[in-house]
Amino acid sequence: GSSDSNSPSSSPTFWNYSRSMADHAQILRKFQYQLACRSQAPSAHKDEADLSSKQAAEEVWARVTMNRQLLDHMDSWTAKFRNWINDTILVPLVEEMESVSTQLRRMGCPELQIGEASISSLKQAALVKAPLIPTLNALVQYLDLTPNQEYLVERIRELSQGGCMSSFRWNGGGDFKGRKWDTDLPTDSSILMHVFCTYLDSRLPPHPKYPDGKTFTCQHFIQTPDKPDTTNENVFCIYQSSINPPHYELIYECHVYSLPKGRNNMFHTLLMFLYIIKTKESGMLGRVNLGLSGVNVLWIFGE
Repeated sequence: GSSDSNSPSSSPTFWNYSRSMADHAQILRKFQYQLACRSQAPSAHKDEADLSSKQAAEEVWARVTMNRQLLDHMDSWTAKFRNWINDTILVPLVEEMESVSTQLRRMGCPELQIGEASISSLKQAALVKAPLIPTLNALVQYLDLTPNQEYLVERIRELSQGGCMSSFRWNGGGDFKGRKWDTDLPTDSSILMHVFCTYLDSRLPPHPKYPDGKTFTCQHFIQTPDKPDTTNENVFCIYQSSINPPHYELIYECHVYSLPKGRNNMFHTLLMFLYIIKTKESGMLGRVNLGLSGVNVLWIFGE
């Protein structure tokens, strides 16, 4: 094992806290609300679709575990996972954006506001002002997804409100400047996948092979038109096989696991990724423990 000084939890990121289980009791109360808010309108057609989708999911999960009861927990896991993303990544990210914008204004750079400045000028500022605003470089990684910084920052704020990402639209996003979301903007799924990968980039130790710091993204996320090498048994990654509408698959030990399409596809694919880490990789992703001592995400599976 590595010593504490190498552990990602002591790395200089602005997400250096690890939550206790007690903190999560309050989180779970938030969800009961969201699960209860699902539309209750009876629809035979929808029930059939749900059933066939559930059966399809069961077949995929059966290749990973013998535990048949697993799918009964899926709604609860999904809710907890959405909350973990919100509390661990989105809320601190929004706070950091505000903080960095304030620091830049105080330094006499009002043109460099997060959500207004271009990503290239922020990258330049991160190089020049690194000693003065050490978190700017980390922040830029989260924002480096779309040229439309104004939309991205506004949407991250919207998603972080209310605790359980109630505004999340898997195949779309929010209105922007009075017009409906369109495919020139990233989907909410793309935004969440990007911040999830970037967060794990910040928690994995630096790797000489990935000098840009994208240690997790480079090893565990592949997006079309690139394709994963399914003949290499060491490839363990989330593969985005379609951008609009977004669809994700999991590649593990030369198998492709494709969970049903739709609003939960990304969450369920990430849950399967994390479940495999918990059950088959002893909670370790490379040298980092994703359980209590590390990133603290595996608590969502409970016991």
